[in-house]
Amino acid sequence: MELKSKQAVAAPRDFVFEQASDFTAFERQALRRGIEVQKQGGPAPVGRGWNASVKVLGRERDVAARVIAFDAPQDYTVQGESSGVEIFVRIEALPDGNGGSHLGLSVRFAPRSMPGRLVLQSLKLAHGSLETRLAGRLEGYAREIEARWARRAG
Repeated sequence: MELKSKQAVAAPRDFVFEQASDFTAFERQALRRGIEVQKQGGPAPVGRGWNASVKVLGRERDVAARVIAFDAPQDYTVQGESSGVEIFVRIEALPDGNGGSHLGLSVRFAPRSMPGRLVLQSLKLAHGSLETRLAGRLEGYAREIEARWARRAG
């Protein structure tokens, strides 16, 4: 199963990628939301990883994730696993030709066990609403990046 969303951002691609790959900011945001995060690896993007406990589908689930590919300023991929489900998250920053850019996000899920298949079956039933929520969150994040760009450029 795969969820995808793409959002136009009124900021240069390099800035968008810089913001979308600020892992330290994401760690702080998770901590503010009450999610315990343990970092792994060093400062280099590839190999950097996290272990966390997150509430998904009404249950606490342990998630392990690490950056497996990093091609600045274009894209990066994070691979994770939780409850027998392998998760691949790909973030892309592409120029739009008008000085702005597009921020793309895709999340692919693959079962690795029978419990993982059951979890994915629940997600498939909610595919439409999950994709709508993903698009809304990505749109909100794109507006945040635009506001940061306006403060920096202004």
